[in-house]
Amino acid sequence: MTTEALTLMQRQRQRKFHRRSRNGCGTCKTKHIRCDERKPLCTHCLRHGGECGYPPDNSDAVSTTTDTERRSVSTSVEPQEQSGAATEQSVMSLLDSTPNDPFLGTSFDMPHNSRSLFQLFTNSRVLYTTRVERTSDSFIVHKALSHPGFLHAAMLMTTLHWAWCTGDVEQFRVPYLYHKLQAIRFVNEQLKHPETAVNDGTIAAVASLALVENSLGSTEAVSSHLRGLARIKELQGEERRPKKMGLLQRMILMAARSVSSRPVWDILDISRTDDVHQSMIISLLRVALRPIYSVFTLSGEDGDSAGPLSEVMAQKTPPPAHTPSSSQAVDSNGVLAPLRSVDCSRVGFIACYFYLYVILREATVDPFILNWFIEQLLADVCHTEPLMYRGEYSQSLWLWTVMFGACVTTAARAGSAMEAEQMRLVHDIYLDKINLVSQVLRIETWEDAKGAMRLFAWEDDFDGELELKALWEEAVWQDDGKRPKTQCFDSVHARGGQDIIGGVGMAQACW
Repeated sequence: MTTEALTLMQRQRQRKFHRRSRNGCGTCKTKHIRCDERKPLCTHCLRHGGECGYPPDNSDAVSTTTDTERRSVSTSVEPQEQSGAATEQSVMSLLDSTPNDPFLGTSFDMPHNSRSLFQLFTNSRVLYTTRVERTSDSFIVHKALSHPGFLHAAMLMTTLHWAWCTGDVEQFRVPYLYHKLQAIRFVNEQLKHPETAVNDGTIAAVASLALVENSLGSTEAVSSHLRGLARIKELQGEERRPKKMGLLQRMILMAARSVSSRPVWDILDISRTDDVHQSMIISLLRVALRPIYSVFTLSGEDGDSAGPLSEVMAQKTPPPAHTPSSSQAVDSNGVLAPLRSVDCSRVGFIACYFYLYVILREATVDPFILNWFIEQLLADVCHTEPLMYRGEYSQSLWLWTVMFGACVTTAARAGSAMEAEQMRLVHDIYLDKINLVSQVLRIETWEDAKGAMRLFAWEDDFDGELELKALWEEAVWQDDGKRPKTQCFDSVHARGGQDIIGGVGMAQACW
């Protein structure tokens, strides 16, 4: 046998070395695929939508068994050493732990890593970058426990807002990844049946996916979710697809037309308002001048909407996303990464709402997703109120902002007395702001108010004028001292405006 033949045989006998995956997930083991053992989902299952099916953690099982055996031995050998007080304390600890689990009695199986995120959602909310206590009777907490779509939406939104507040994208990376994947699976399952596809919980899950992706700058993912929302709308009955849009949608379209027709120098001047966190104005500019999809295409006003909207959107390629720099690299698994500043992320978040509501078309929508929108809009109003009062922020622009916010509050379709009451309180806050700025600008008639709004965005033939006029008159003339006055500006002004940057005092005093 030649030397070359011996060498070849030796090479064939040698086995290639690879790291064994002894603790891999069930899916990878079944398919004989090397598993990277990431939890709760390995990379293969994440990319292909598989169920990992990890076995229980042996270390936890061993420690639990050991503790149980230890307690069992102690009880059997020396029962007389256990005092009545200790026994009573053990029983009471079990009783106390029962009400603290919000998922008892529900069909939800919340992973351990998600429970701290859920507690954060139930106890607090983030207004711009400030964490504010959430009231215990908030309707969105009750709604989140009523449907899987609402629950996944709440978890995704809380992860994003917590990143705004702390800048920490690592703390809730695993629950974000879990709920993002579960939301996609849930929506795909719901879409198999027309009656479940059009459920408000399904719409909330799709909307939250789009909002988070747009906040992170993922244009391709956002366009996919928006097309999915358009498909859902096509499954709804005629009563949910009105020919005439609601006031909120018509005001978005009117603003987009007005802004896009402005001279460049006007737009540059308006864009400087982002220095004081008026993200809603910048979002309108982005939707009008650099849209993912034209809002006029989404509304059917551009005459280029032959066929279902989802098919029209599929034919229109969204603009490519900007390539992130090395310091803004996206994580290889597509999860939360520090992509952009808080201001830029909030602009994307608010801008996505404009696309969502133009697609939805309805005059009133479920208040669950609407509530997150209102919170951020009102946070901007509270940040800029003292500046507006001192003339350091455009007062006419502030009037337009609070008029728009009042329109948003009228778009809530309350399904319970709790939802109706909380939406009414926010509506009253906006009416109070309209009254305040009307006094600052010495506006006494609707014509004066309309003239001030024209400085930013207005159309003389706007078909929502009568509805806006009714809102302004309700704010200025129909108060009779019955509306609760918010202390957003007064409390800050009394302290010399020291809370403008921190925002804690303003956010808590506003609502």
